Amino acid sequence: MTGMKARRRTPLESLKRNWRSWLLSLALFVIAAIWLCPMFFSFFASFKTNVEMKRYPKYRNIVPLEWTLENYEFTWNNAAAPFMNMVLNSFIVSVTTVVLVLVIASMSAYAYERLEFRGKEKLFWALFGLSMIPGVVSLVPQYYLYDALGWTNELICLITPYLGNVFYIFLLRNFMHGIPKDLDESARIDGANDFVIYSRIVIPCMVPAMMVVALFSFTGSWNDLMWPSLAITSPNKLTLTSGIRLINDSYGGRYERILAACMLTMIPTVLLFLIARKYFLQGLQLSAAVKG
Repeated sequence: MTGMKARRRTPLESLKRNWRSWLLSLALFVIAAIWLCPMFFSFFASFKTNVEMKRYPKYRNIVPLEWTLENYEFTWNNAAAPFMNMVLNSFIVSVTTVVLVLVIASMSAYAYERLEFRGKEKLFWALFGLSMIPGVVSLVPQYYLYDALGWTNELICLITPYLGNVFYIFLLRNFMHGIPKDLDESARIDGANDFVIYSRIVIPCMVPAMMVVALFSFTGSWNDLMWPSLAITSPNKLTLTSGIRLINDSYGGRYERILAACMLTMIPTVLLFLIARKYFLQGLQLSAAVKG
């Protein structure tokens, strides 16, 4: 009845009602713990000495018996593998890739979503289907192409392969689909052209999705290992992920140094995610409506 108060559920009833949420939370916690275990091991192992890494079984003493910063000092000051130079190369490649990807993907998404031209749906899904081919299949042709252009062993060959990622176009197009087209029509009545609509109306509404694309493209470029290892041969032009192998000695037994370099390599991506996590979560909601 309208005037009657609803009966309050007991804690047992609430627990039975929410058992699925509790079970899902427990499963996610277990998965997160399993995923974080190697990271914790790598973090603590990066502070161990080489003697401790070889003498004691890895599962007995995760925490170092004797803490040392020697591995980080060696990584930072290694002449054979200039760490700061590799950091600079990684930032140049990743930041340039992010800027160009945002421009190209957003313009392409605007064209596929807002403009009308013949065969646009067939063209889009054909490109999307081709993107499903594993990248490793095209490594050899890609290398011969860049070698013919004279771009191998240059940073430009690490930037251009990722500029036409169809997944980013698909992501931005889906997000743009939730932006009312009435805004475009109102702007056209006031005399705005497509570039004005794209730059002043669509892009400001797409900040969350653009942040997701920026985060994905930055981490993908920063963590790429296979292609830089093939295309770059000069130590002064290596990025971090491909140059870490030079930190190890000729016998390949200094794993603590490799782990120290990996810990330093993770810092920019972790900081970027912490800064952009709010926009990242918003951008994943591709069906979000635009508030007037």
